[in-house]
Amino acid sequence: MKWPVGGWGPARTSAAAFTVMAVLGGTIFHLSRHASNTEPMDCARFSRVVLMGFAVANPDQSMGFTLVPDDECRPHPDHDGRIPPFDGSLRVPLGHRMRAGKDLGEQRVPPAEFRQDPSGEIHLPVPRPWRLTEAMFSFGSGDPKATGLLRLGVPRRLNRHRAVVHAVVALKRPLREEEVNDLHAIGLDEVLLLSPGQDGKPFGWPFAYPGLVGGFDAFGSPGSTSRTAEFRRWVSLLQPQDAPALKRLGLDLPELRRRAGEGLVHGFTVISSPGVLEHMAKNPKARSVSLVDVVPEIR
Repeated sequence: MKWPVGGWGPARTSAAAFTVMAVLGGTIFHLSRHASNTEPMDCARFSRVVLMGFAVANPDQSMGFTLVPDDECRPHPDHDGRIPPFDGSLRVPLGHRMRAGKDLGEQRVPPAEFRQDPSGEIHLPVPRPWRLTEAMFSFGSGDPKATGLLRLGVPRRLNRHRAVVHAVVALKRPLREEEVNDLHAIGLDEVLLLSPGQDGKPFGWPFAYPGLVGGFDAFGSPGSTSRTAEFRRWVSLLQPQDAPALKRLGLDLPELRRRAGEGLVHGFTVISSPGVLEHMAKNPKARSVSLVDVVPEIR
């Protein structure tokens, strides 16, 4: 099967960077080190800015956050019962979102390290690109060929078989979250794309558990399901001193604030049946539907 996605996007690099490549559990990581003016952070701020910022900047990847507030920052006592201080390092599972129909736990993904030196220098893992990475880099091109426009032929062929499909939907114009939910009820493993992505990947918001994921209360109401409100709350917690760390992640604080203020959805991912994908391809609100992965259902 020929995958209708575009070419690779430009990598974000700097002259001050060097890259060491390591292979961990079948996933290639670039352990990248950059000079940074970032001041050292405590664990809660490091988790909020770096871990969650990484997820926003990389909607093609899935991060294994716990669902307990501040759990990443809850140290375990040593053998003498003392609580060790934060050493600048957090390890979380990091891998492909829906790879061969398995979640991160089933994929046995090794933990990836996010680390900050005492000087403030930040070290980030960059996982191996895959088809969803290609689709994200071509998301903002506006070219149906680049974004893999699907029409009825591909979904109809898939409908002959039981399968789970993974795709990226780009909207003709940005919509409010309520309008998107009328178009497609976003599932727990699906991602809202909150910027056009013209200069790289779009901002993604994958967190579906308000007030739980990432250790902050999104709106004070755990019953709320608004992801754009949660994104706006996260951005509101970012401070000017976080700008160097965000830049290290490829994020611009003024642009984050602009997109949070707009509260618009530019696209989303879909993990569903071929029939849902066929319906999405016919919807006049969709500019394109880019097929990423097909997993036959085993019965």
